[in-house]
Amino acid sequence: MSMMIAAALALASPAPQCVMNPVDRLWAERALDNFGKVSGEKLQLADRALPTVVMFDAACSYVAPPGRTALRFSAKRHGGTVTLPDGGEVPVGTISFAAPETTTSPGYFVMALPSVWRAQGVKSKLGLERLMDGVLLHEMMHTYQFYFVTPRLAELTETYGLPDDLSDDSLQEAFKDNANYVAAYEEERDLLFAAARAPDDGQARHLAGEALAKMRARRARFFTGDQAKWAPLDEIFLTMEGIGQWVSYAWLADPEGGAVPEDLLLPEVRRGGRFWTQDEGLAAFLVIDRLVPGWQRHAFAETPETVEALLARAAKSPSAN
Repeated sequence: MSMMIAAALALASPAPQCVMNPVDRLWAERALDNFGKVSGEKLQLADRALPTVVMFDAACSYVAPPGRTALRFSAKRHGGTVTLPDGGEVPVGTISFAAPETTTSPGYFVMALPSVWRAQGVKSKLGLERLMDGVLLHEMMHTYQFYFVTPRLAELTETYGLPDDLSDDSLQEAFKDNANYVAAYEEERDLLFAAARAPDDGQARHLAGEALAKMRARRARFFTGDQAKWAPLDEIFLTMEGIGQWVSYAWLADPEGGAVPEDLLLPEVRRGGRFWTQDEGLAAFLVIDRLVPGWQRHAFAETPETVEALLARAAKSPSAN
């Protein structure tokens, strides 16, 4: 066979089929199943279908329509750029996020598979797949919050002209160089972590009350005039990120989940406190979970209570809840 014919045959050969490798598939199935357990056991929510799920490796994307169990993925090659259900595109990388339903697109969840994270050198003391378990639980949990977050953000956008790139890190970016603000935030955050680890519930309630007073004072002092938009945004993102972080923490700490020792888990989940909203949000919901039995029915009510109201419950006597 001549070299020209061989080359032509090689070019005519079909591209390799997209098949999720067994390690990636096992992780994906287990992690999505874990979310079902978490939503029932930790969040105390009724069973519901997962949104459209998009996962990808270095070569292919895998899309499963909404469902509860035994998701069936359709696969196609992506050429380095993954197409999303709303028509958007993302480059292959270590990403994970959820998007709400819109008038033109279903809600969905997207995440890179372990082979992508491993290839990019991501490591954790938790182990890569445990780390990814926590990331998936956090981001997937947001799909349970979009019913109230999406319309509220739309209202705030109408009022304040919020930018398209707004995120839970935007407040930190706006105030990170304000030493007085940073000091107020850190004092408040530290009181919440102190409440979470207090030796008894009475002391925990007292510290929770102090933290709540500091939170209200911080907002009254700094979120005025043209900075007023940050008060409702702080409330929204502390609630969203706080529950997301708490879900990850609670599952990874659970003997039936990650079974990670607390002295290893908390520093890894906090990541050095680099992300303010996630860090304080975690502290707040550790306190709320300790002191407000059944807080989930308030946090996921038709008109949900958010972090300030839930902390107010935590600071009250048990009979008041």
